[in-house]
Amino acid sequence: MAPFRAVLIEHAYSTTRYEREVIEAAGGELVDADAMPLDAALRLCEEADAVLCRRIRVTRPMLERFRRCRTIVRYGVGTDNIDVDAATELGIIVSHVPSYCTDEVSSHAIAMLLSSVRHVVATDRRVRAGGWDVHRGEVMHRMAGRTLGIVGLGGIGRGVARKLAGWGLRLIAADPFAEAQVARELGVELVDFDTLCRQSDFVSLHCPLLPETHRLVGASALSLVRPGAILVNTARGPLVDTASLLLALDEGRLAGAALDVFEDEPLPAGSPLRRHEKIVLTDHTAWYSEEAQVELQRTAAEAVATVCTGGLPGSLANPLVLKTLGRWDEWQPAENMRWQLKRLGLT
Repeated sequence: MAPFRAVLIEHAYSTTRYEREVIEAAGGELVDADAMPLDAALRLCEEADAVLCRRIRVTRPMLERFRRCRTIVRYGVGTDNIDVDAATELGIIVSHVPSYCTDEVSSHAIAMLLSSVRHVVATDRRVRAGGWDVHRGEVMHRMAGRTLGIVGLGGIGRGVARKLAGWGLRLIAADPFAEAQVARELGVELVDFDTLCRQSDFVSLHCPLLPETHRLVGASALSLVRPGAILVNTARGPLVDTASLLLALDEGRLAGAALDVFEDEPLPAGSPLRRHEKIVLTDHTAWYSEEAQVELQRTAAEAVATVCTGGLPGSLANPLVLKTLGRWDEWQPAENMRWQLKRLGLT
């Protein structure tokens, strides 16, 4: 029998060979339960040392059934689909993969911003329909000299700032956990969120979904934005109150929005977001590249192998669990964990 067993609840990937290679090299066994009915997959998890998941909501009752589980690893940056507090109480390490798609998401956010500023999607549709009009009906403005507000100066937010350096933009950011020196090196001015809303021509969201950021961009924030501002969201859908967003677009307070993520996913067929001419949409694909996919799968498997062979992963969603397990002094957190430690008052 292998020293440890990892069960992959759901993934919808074309192959799990990367996970299998990593876990078997560490002496473990990988059970791919993706094609099984959920009840059967959860029964397997009851005897597993580790569980990997992607989108499924992992609740307290489920975690209580995972009596041997040492770690839950989520494929992705956020862990908002996992009851992290319950896992901490039960002594289960929750790990994730926060940096696998930094390049992809930062590039996608910029692409969506440029598409909105230059009306690329609307123009494409018009030209395909036989139109041709160099005297524009839509108002366009020069980007140089304008202000980009970055909400969340983590890896992706920093990537956006680095890639747009030299574009003639003023860069500001709202992030209560950002380090002043890091911001200075990027040429970014740190401000509070309300100031960012008031001063930005373009707002790009790159913060995690937390209780304090749920519907961060709602009626109050949108009442502060400059007329003609553009909002880009490649982070998490529930950061934005959809009803308030639509109202701001209809009233002309926002000139446009570019959304890769939504409060409800997949985006319902009848959603007014699908029909709104001022919105550019993509289907939660900002993270994707072939390289990012492989890195995601390998890194998730490496976290499983590390925990199940006695180590600790660098990226933890619940560092307080290490105090419960009496292993706090063993942990060497990765650089991208600093904001979370500050948020928890652990630094």
